[in-house]
Amino acid sequence: MLAASEVYPFARTGGLADVLCSLPAALERSGHQVSLIMPLYRSLENLPGIDWMPPCRTLLGEEFGLGRVLHPDTGTPVYLISRDSYFDREGIYGSPEDGDYPDNSLRFSFFCRAVAAAVCSLRIRPDVLHCHDWHSGLIPAYLLGTGPATVFTIHNLAYQGNFPVDQFILTGLPESLLEPEGLGYQDGFSFMKAGIVMSDAVSTVSPTYAREISTPGQGMGMDGFLRSRGSGGSLGTDIGGILNGIDFDVWDPGSDDSTAARFGVGSMGGKKHCRSELCRELGIDEPTGAPLTGIVSRLIHQKGIDLVFPIIGRLIESGVSLVVLGSGDDEIEAGLERLVQMYPGRVSVTIGYDDSLARKIFAGSDIFLMPSRFEPCGLAQMIAMRYGSVPVVRRTGGLADTVFPASEGGTGFLFEDDEPGALFDAVTEASDCFRDRRKWAWIRRRCMLCNNSWNERVGEYEELYALALRTAKGR
Repeated sequence: MLAASEVYPFARTGGLADVLCSLPAALERSGHQVSLIMPLYRSLENLPGIDWMPPCRTLLGEEFGLGRVLHPDTGTPVYLISRDSYFDREGIYGSPEDGDYPDNSLRFSFFCRAVAAAVCSLRIRPDVLHCHDWHSGLIPAYLLGTGPATVFTIHNLAYQGNFPVDQFILTGLPESLLEPEGLGYQDGFSFMKAGIVMSDAVSTVSPTYAREISTPGQGMGMDGFLRSRGSGGSLGTDIGGILNGIDFDVWDPGSDDSTAARFGVGSMGGKKHCRSELCRELGIDEPTGAPLTGIVSRLIHQKGIDLVFPIIGRLIESGVSLVVLGSGDDEIEAGLERLVQMYPGRVSVTIGYDDSLARKIFAGSDIFLMPSRFEPCGLAQMIAMRYGSVPVVRRTGGLADTVFPASEGGTGFLFEDDEPGALFDAVTEASDCFRDRRKWAWIRRRCMLCNNSWNERVGEYEELYALALRTAKGR
């Protein structure tokens, strides 16, 4: 069973939900019996086909509803934790106007308690409970010594679920767990730390990110706890890095109904048509002899989108055009919208998220930018490669594990330092290659032939689950 705060298409704010949709399907294809468990948010209250079970109670006596529905795409059973006082709200984690809900520690500690109770009440108890990111980090603490083997996966260490110590009483856990070797952290307590120190096995979403977060520079205060578990970036140690994957049936330029034309490695004419139609739809001039560059991203500091601002003038002068889709920080959104005013017909920015437009950008762009300051794994660069859009990325985390230098027979263009000049040099190198049609065709072909499907990752997860089972057996 996989536990998380969001699963696509039921609830989604980012890549976590996408992983929780596609990883279970890959595990099922390999013969495993899989289920998921998540909160029942307001947006799901009228979901058809929910099979309601008798009410359950947490270890604190709190009553909650437990429903079961089948995933619409995969048929995987999805269990829904219902409690209106916590989850019948406009947003998942907060509201656009006021930010994070002030009672998120209460909401998600309840979710963790409810998952622990639900697992113990189900007729088929899982052998392994796989918890994802901080929202599920307390589950191993509630199940310690009594439940299935637990695995905790860190999707982004920047979001830790840290709360003041006076809120710890709301968890119902013994105060002895507030000790430094337990959940105590920076004069408070941490959901993320709980997952790290209480689980039978811990992983993150790329080998390079596993190594990065074990260092003081990128460990965000958690590196000591990670090193104590033996972080080394592979499954030969206690904390492993397993790359995320993408579903090749969902992301397929040969059958995508959202794009203007279909194409594949052996028939690339459709991509040229997708390029032209994307420019027409967004009202920009189609570049001649220069690449159309795409960004589909959350517009936050982590993603490095602001590195584009100082260099966009020089890029425009070189012939490059830019299309952006995303939302996030007001300052970055405003900066991008200023670029549209400064360079009409050369820059397009769409604030928000539109799956159809995202697919059109993947299919129609020549270059895909991901200048992230850090990136645990990243899915967009894998999707871009699948659609023949060559990535320009910073060499960090999962980007370093999935994109390799084109100059060495690889699939993209990488830069080291998170500064505009380094990004400009990488885009310039890519643009120069773009003008060599034969060289570009080979780079693009290598991108499209990369096998980043989930099927390639299942064996590593099987090893991870086996490690957790061995650890749990030795408790």
